[in-house]
Amino acid sequence: MNEKRYFAVVSGSLEKHASQELQSFGAKVIQEIPRGIGFSCSQEVLYRILYEARLVQRVLLPLLHFPCHSIKYLHQQAHKNISWHTLFGLNQSFGIDSNVSNSFTKHSLYAGQVLKDAICDSFRDRFGQRPSFSNKEPDIQFNLHIHENKVTISLDILGLSLHKRGYRKASVDAPLQETLAAAMIQLSGWDAQNPLWDPMCGSGTILAEALMLAGNIPAGYLRDHKRLPLMPEHDEFLWQSVVHQANSRMREVPPGIISGSDINPSAIDACRDNLSCLPFAESIELKVKRFEAFKGNFSGTIICNPPYGVRLGNISEAEMLYHSLGDFLKQHCKGSTAYILCGSKELVPHLRLRAHWAKSIVNGDLDTRFAKIVIRPDRIEVSKPIIPE
Repeated sequence: MNEKRYFAVVSGSLEKHASQELQSFGAKVIQEIPRGIGFSCSQEVLYRILYEARLVQRVLLPLLHFPCHSIKYLHQQAHKNISWHTLFGLNQSFGIDSNVSNSFTKHSLYAGQVLKDAICDSFRDRFGQRPSFSNKEPDIQFNLHIHENKVTISLDILGLSLHKRGYRKASVDAPLQETLAAAMIQLSGWDAQNPLWDPMCGSGTILAEALMLAGNIPAGYLRDHKRLPLMPEHDEFLWQSVVHQANSRMREVPPGIISGSDINPSAIDACRDNLSCLPFAESIELKVKRFEAFKGNFSGTIICNPPYGVRLGNISEAEMLYHSLGDFLKQHCKGSTAYILCGSKELVPHLRLRAHWAKSIVNGDLDTRFAKIVIRPDRIEVSKPIIPE
């Protein structure tokens, strides 16, 4: 079987879980590094990853890797050692995403400019003309990565981040990224059978990812794949076969399994608009309500991302909110398990409930804690204010 090597870009702290996901599709993991996984697979498995993977950010095809200590050498190697005209044509636009760390240059934009010049010079040498450059929806996207004077030039296969599912039509402040929400649901071990509730659902990212998991809806079901046919060696028949097989595995989601609420009516409106893009959205119940106003007892799985100091602008407000949430869980969610994405490890004790575990998760630039709280039906364990590891 003809297999090629690829590189998956993933969010920090999710490498192990993304690696397991890649292997579940049939990929062979070669190397796992911070924020990335090298792997090999067949074209069919690659297409499954592009269409179904929930934790991967980007999939890159490495074109050239070499040690480098100067801008001049970067231009020389990129100009001479990649046959750019076999990857795209003069009538197509191209873009470059560049990242530089601990290397001969500190300027990512400048390094990207040098690679752009090398590509254009290669076309001029062969055709006497240069292709158009654009970083706004180009036909083909390249990735330049320079770390400790080692250069990797890659082709970005889809040309966009796989976290873009296609359902985010409306938003609120500081929305949760889709891949992170998918990871939270995976880490919770939710079986898509018992009720799941997000009491601070915002624009509905957690609910949407839960719906897609419960309904076996592929992560790329709504995504724009228009650049894929432009990729070298693209097999449209195989791609459509993978899409058809994945879509055929979708299943109905019964009402009452997934629900969400939020104090903000605008957030619920945004949530409703986003969910309406997905199949089986009518099965989700949404309410404009603050969680403190709920009566009775909820028994099931709670997954939420409460506002915290960075978003509220006042850490004391965040601490009070966590106090209220902890009290609510204790009084009205007996027999449930709650999974709370806490804005920092310092906020976990303010729930005033013992965390079964608190895992470190990188959320953008923040080192957050994803805490599991088991609320027993017979008794509640109240913890001392100790910062979890």
